[in-house]
This record gives sequence, C-alpha cells and structure tokens, in this order.
Amino acid sequence: MRLTVIGSGTSQPQVETPASGLLVETDTTAVMVDCGQGTIRQLMGVRDPRQLDAIVIGHMHADHYIDLVSLRYLLPWEGVAGEHLPVLLPPGGKARLDALASAVSERPRFFDDAYSVLEYDPEHRLHVGDLTLSFVAGRHYVPAWGCIITGPSGERLAISGDTGPSDEYVAAAAGAECAVIEATLVDARFDDPRRGHLTPEEAIDMADRAGAAEVVLVHFRAELQERIDRVCAARPGALAGRPGLVVKIAPASGRRATGIGGGASAALVSPAAEP
Repeated sequence: MRLTVIGSGTSQPQVETPASGLLVETDTTAVMVDCGQGTIRQLMGVRDPRQLDAIVIGHMHADHYIDLVSLRYLLPWEGVAGEHLPVLLPPGGKARLDALASAVSERPRFFDDAYSVLEYDPEHRLHVGDLTLSFVAGRHYVPAWGCIITGPSGERLAISGDTGPSDEYVAAAAGAECAVIEATLVDARFDDPRRGHLTPEEAIDMADRAGAAEVVLVHFRAELQERIDRVCAARPGALAGRPGLVVKIAPASGRRATGIGGGASAALVSPAAEP
C-alpha cells in the first residue's frame, strides 16, 4: 500500500500546499481521502483523477471537500458518463453537496450525473477494491470521522482527520504501520474548550500511544513548518506531510518514504458495506 500526500494545508490558503488530500494506492486500487481546495490540480501531477476508485470525505468543512466541484468539471456531462465515480460522504453530507450545486449556480443533479454519491455508515466497514475502510469518530466542531485503511496484506494506515485529543483514535490506530495525524494548532489554549484540533506535540503523543511505527503530520499552516520539522526530527519514523511525500506501507517492515512516484492504474469498483 502506498500513501501520497496531495495536500497538507488547512482552510487558510497558502502557496506551499493545497488543503487536505491524501492518495492511497495499491497495484489495483486508488482512493482519495478528502478533497480540499487545490487538491485536484495537485493530484493531476500524480495520476488522472478520473481513474480514482473512490473519494472518501471525513467531514463537511470546505477545506476537506470543496474540490469536488473542480473534479466535477473534469468528468462527462449527462448522457455521456458511463460508470460514476463513488463519492463517500459522512452522514448528512448528501444534503450539503446538493446545496453546493445550487450555490455554484449549477443544476440540481450537477454532482449526481457524474458521481455515485453515498453516505457511509461509520459503524460499518467499506470495501473499495482491495482496500478495507473503517471509521473512527473525531473530536471536532462538526461531526467528523477519521478512517483506518487496511491493505491487501493486512498493513494498516490510520488517518485521524480533523480532531482534538482522542482516545478513540488511539485505540483504533493501535499498532498501525503508519498514522496520519493533523497538527493544526500553535497553542491548545487558542482552541475551543471542547477541542477540535491538535498541536504538533499532541499529534506525536497520539501516534506514540497508538504504537504507530511511522507518523505523518498534516493539516498545518506554513508558520508551523519549522516546529513540525523539529518534533518530527525528535521522533523516529515521524515525517512532515509535504505535498509529494510518498510513504510505502508494508506489514511490520519494509516501510520507507520517497519522493512522488507514478500512480498505479485502477478499474472503477463500487464499494460494498459489511458490518
């Protein structure tokens, strides 16, 4: 299984990176987790976005899904599309996506004519090709989920999504070969009292408690880059999630980080749920 960081930014535009977007691939399957602003343009330098097997959205803040609009304009119009691209939204996401079509002055079925839009049940696993996805609730300002992706050889990638400190994530990510954890805050005192984001140090602590062999920090502003680099340098297996970072994930051993690599070809396969 291979992870490519497409975007590691936040809702604040920055020249260094698009917003949230992660590409997870095997030899036969390609899934994008989150689709924030600028990610589709960045993805086009790695693989054709039209060859994705599915897009999974963790929560309905714009920096995690707004580039579904950009991708839609790459896809065929009504009467031309063959198989629709599966877009897997959290509970309640379909109504928000429908409202977005109206907000961008498009027809009501703007997304449905090219996407197979499904709301996932976070209590169930999903299969997309040879990847299995399960979900873990985040601690955020709106309902949000991270996901645990299991590859064909049992290797596990634990993506936190947007979250504050979370014992639930730590439990779900226990023993994962690689964790991807947000690191948004300069200081936890500036967060909402109920918490919705992490500092870099809190992100590393969650990875340590989960026993993750590697951790990639994402969802941070440019002014945090030096601090991110420092905390990663102090923790073996920690990496700053810059666009183009590739992490190859194998069970128990064989992990290594590289530059951008070519994407594998994939056939469209609709996801199926299982309890």
